[in-house]
Amino acid sequence: MLYFVFTVDGDWEEYYNPKLSEQERAPNLKKLLNFIDKEITTVMKIIDGKFIHFVHTSPRARDFFLGPEFISRWKKIEENQGSIGIHCHEDDPRKAYYFDDQERMEKAIGYFTDGLKDKGLSPLAYRGGYMAFSPKTILLLEKNEIFLDFSCEPGRHLIHGEKMLVSDWRGSPCNFYRMDYTDHRKPGNSKVFEVPIGSALGGYLYIEMSSIIKMWNIARTLKRKAKTNDVMVSVLAHTFEFGYSLKVLKIKLALSILKRYANFINAKEALAIVSKK
Repeated sequence: MLYFVFTVDGDWEEYYNPKLSEQERAPNLKKLLNFIDKEITTVMKIIDGKFIHFVHTSPRARDFFLGPEFISRWKKIEENQGSIGIHCHEDDPRKAYYFDDQERMEKAIGYFTDGLKDKGLSPLAYRGGYMAFSPKTILLLEKNEIFLDFSCEPGRHLIHGEKMLVSDWRGSPCNFYRMDYTDHRKPGNSKVFEVPIGSALGGYLYIEMSSIIKMWNIARTLKRKAKTNDVMVSVLAHTFEFGYSLKVLKIKLALSILKRYANFINAKEALAIVSKK
């Protein structure tokens, strides 16, 4: 059986641009609420609301997405078969990355998990900003009862500048697996399962970065692989894409095509499936 998990990282474009002033890089409440409303409507219409919205947290916006206007939308997602996840951007883009700082990550993940739970929400999944991940994070996720990670882009090795490692997924499996405590790229015996971005034929189910034809061919390839073993992978988009008509159209078309080949599921369903393995 082939399963897709549609995931949306709750980021805004200005966050990534270090040339802007701090004020210009800050999230815009009105604009983001509009984007998120379009995101929710689109997903409900095409795949019955089953997706994961990864709520952004970072030094630049630690509490912003815990505001009442956003909490009501996160609850709407959960009420309509969707799921909430945590998207930790512990970084200052192109300047510094803190994903390997266990003390800092523990505060960020714990604080935001508790913040969402205190509002009556159930965060079930995690994705690092820039797909960054450290084996140290596995214990932190277990401590906060988050047993699904979606940070893996198989083969990814991102470095900024000459020495700043951002993410390393070289040699990781292309299907879901239980993570190893000492190497997040290897199967092991931790309680956290990795669900990678769908990949095949040298491409990814990364809607912004891939053509419709490429994603179509990836889905067909994965469908053939799923005839012998269950395959579960994610499909990636970002909240800021919902601010552009053409990008929304591309997301709609991609989801409409992909659902012909796989069942779209939410985080709770994904956890139930992987836990049986």
